[in-house]
Amino acid sequence: MDICILGPASPFRGGIAQFLHNMADSYISLGYDIHIVSYINQYPKILFPGKNQYEYMKTEFNYPISRLLTPYNPLTWKKTAEFIINLNPKLLIIKFWIPFFCPSYTYIINYIKKKTNIEIRILCHNIEFHEKWLFSKFLTNKMIQKADRLIVLSDNVYESAKKLKSQHLIITKLFHPIYKKQYYDVSTIQKNVLFFGFIKYYKGLDILLNAIPIVNEKLPDVHFTIVGEIYGKKPQCPNNIKNVEFNYNYVHVDDTHNYFTKADVVVVPYRTATQSGVIQLAYSYLKPVIASDIAGLKEMVDVGKTGLLFQKENSLDLANKIIDFYAKENIDYKFNIIENNKKFSWEKFVTESYRRSPIATS
Repeated sequence: MDICILGPASPFRGGIAQFLHNMADSYISLGYDIHIVSYINQYPKILFPGKNQYEYMKTEFNYPISRLLTPYNPLTWKKTAEFIINLNPKLLIIKFWIPFFCPSYTYIINYIKKKTNIEIRILCHNIEFHEKWLFSKFLTNKMIQKADRLIVLSDNVYESAKKLKSQHLIITKLFHPIYKKQYYDVSTIQKNVLFFGFIKYYKGLDILLNAIPIVNEKLPDVHFTIVGEIYGKKPQCPNNIKNVEFNYNYVHVDDTHNYFTKADVVVVPYRTATQSGVIQLAYSYLKPVIASDIAGLKEMVDVGKTGLLFQKENSLDLANKIIDFYAKENIDYKFNIIENNKKFSWEKFVTESYRRSPIATS
């Protein structure tokens, strides 16, 4: 057994699960033997703000998935750790993004390390968390003490990781790979701007909504599509907003093409970010982005080539950037994005994430 990956897999939904499956598929394509250890239940209902935690992917997987762990049920922790020990992988990769998982992961890491020499790497999507969590720094530091390496996906998370209290830990900065998609070109008469993804306060949908009337006035033929399940309060729309289609539902991974292929540009108006799966999803459909000029996003945008940046939380500047985007029709964003995507392949990511020797940060 080469690799065991611990994290959310089908039938759990969302970007973290999609990332895991893309990573697993890429390991398999390169000849690695892998096993996924996933959850029986992921969150208790009281902590989950959405309508449903599940989506059943329309595919079969060519690797085993064992659902063993319920992070909030300690009775499943030892069983999960012993199962991984019996697999005896050369490498265990643990997917981590919020402190909720720290107690169960800490137990599993410590139990495995007491009994084996399995190398344990934590693939860390976030360290500075968007929502407030009690004792988040303490819990995160406790979790990493016996891990061998952190793998992070952005400069922002790398800088946060360096502040963690662990002298021995190797921190490797890689990147968020580009998702593999089969749908690129759909002819459409309508000019269309897309917002896509879970709607939470930090994602700044209200910033875009306040920009839309300004764009409406200058470019009345531009339409906006807002897609995503609401987590929290529904953003209020200005009274004079026009040309907007709302879909406040979760979109199945197999149906994302219905929105991205019809868009000219994808807006990512986040207030804070570690990295963005939505930007990489846009690039996978060869669509440029207009994003906030914040750490975690700005390094993902080659200004004037793969997209534009606007001043954080500034609706007027966002509106002007949308207007500028449509004014500069001579920029070949598609060609630029194709070239950009070559640097962020899944094959390169999984090769670097598996390497046994210490990896210099990029």
